[in-house]
Amino acid sequence: MLAEFEIDGSSLREDQIVPWVDLPPELLSPIANSLGIIDLLSLRGVCKDWRSAPSTASTEIKSVPDTKPWFILYEETEKCTLYNPNVKKIYSINFPKLMDSTCLASNQGWLLLFQEGSIFFFCPFSRARIDLPQFPHQEMSDHIAAFSCPPTSFDCIVSIINRCDENTLEINVLKRGDTTWTKNTFERNKWSFGTTVGGIFCDKNGTFYYLDDTSRTLTFSTEERKERNCTIYRIRTYSPDAKRIFGFLPFRYEQNYFRDSGLQDWIGLKDDVSISTCGAIIPGRRSNLLIRNECIEASNGTSKCQMKGIWIQPRFFQIPVTQSWLV
Repeated sequence: MLAEFEIDGSSLREDQIVPWVDLPPELLSPIANSLGIIDLLSLRGVCKDWRSAPSTASTEIKSVPDTKPWFILYEETEKCTLYNPNVKKIYSINFPKLMDSTCLASNQGWLLLFQEGSIFFFCPFSRARIDLPQFPHQEMSDHIAAFSCPPTSFDCIVSIINRCDENTLEINVLKRGDTTWTKNTFERNKWSFGTTVGGIFCDKNGTFYYLDDTSRTLTFSTEERKERNCTIYRIRTYSPDAKRIFGFLPFRYEQNYFRDSGLQDWIGLKDDVSISTCGAIIPGRRSNLLIRNECIEASNGTSKCQMKGIWIQPRFFQIPVTQSWLV
């Protein structure tokens, strides 16, 4: 005999009740779109049908400027620790693509990763990946990158800076649809521009800005003539008493974001642990924020464990299987 259930005064037989796993897409999609990133991942992990449900969800902070980014902490395995400083919650999550990888840039939920000779964009929460053409270098050391907008945009431009030697800087550029990188070299010694610690693109003037560890910024424009598209400026703290103002940076930047965040104590890093972090670009109401890269050495002077960290906006992007850098 079939059991009967009463809902709002109406009786339903057991054979009329639809199991949760059989929810139609038109009901499942709005549910997914109303969830935060962690709940969305949990929903998609229930079953195959739920994982393939259409969703336009990106993040609960997408429309809220100046919200703190999340932090991914990992070693050389797929197991990562995810920190949400806005609500002080910690999650354990697997990001296999971060294994043996170096993060060159983080912007709008996309990471630019270099892994075993390959370079690609990666959204860790949706696992979306967009491969880029072969990079001229097979190894990365002091390379720092910036990209103008999400890689799904036809206007996306990527630039990667590194020092070839004590007197030469190299900037490789790739525009959406390009099959090869364009190399630019400039005679700039390490005393005029030190170790690069972050990069950002400014839409207003179409210029990349790279910051070093000695309060200098290098500007690089892909539009100007080669002989004058790379300029170095010294960054000075604004003073009301200044007689002359040469200009302002079109963005804000944080020099010691990780150190000042209190995450080191919250995470509980031991004295023998060193950590290198990849900064990120965070949209703001008036101007974007550049979080610089940081290297924190083991406090006891002896590093037994080298960890990596990435600041990221928690976005969820679904892309077509045919999506590529060339399409």
